[in-house]
Amino acid sequence: RPPPPPPRMREEGYLGDSTLLEISTDYGVPIPYLADVLAGWGVPVPIDPRARLGDMVTGEQAFAVLEAVHTLDVSGLHARYSEECMADVCDIYDIDMRDAFEFAVDRGWSLPFGVRTFLRVEQEDELIEVLG
Repeated sequence: RPPPPPPRMREEGYLGDSTLLEISTDYGVPIPYLADVLAGWGVPVPIDPRARLGDMVTGEQAFAVLEAVHTLDVSGLHARYSEECMADVCDIYDIDMRDAFEFAVDRGWSLPFGVRTFLRVEQEDELIEVLG
């Protein structure tokens, strides 16, 4: 049995060494917000929340994320996103998943986690209004 890999070191204050999950845990920032930002910067979707930030963005972008997590209203960020992922919203409102996915893509929504994306509240409202 091979020995376990050495622990991955995270440099204090440098978010590039951290995963989205670690950043979310460390700073209380919702993963859907972080994924939205990355998708907006052109990071290909789906985004792996276990990937290191520095492997997905430039150092300048990682610094922008660091600034954001220290200055944004975290509770406000949480309130911007649905309590349910898109797949669950479809199940709750009896919306066909394929129709919902096509609707989201047609609207240009990034869907960083595919159908497991937590939509922004206004996106969820629009989805339910049109397809629900």
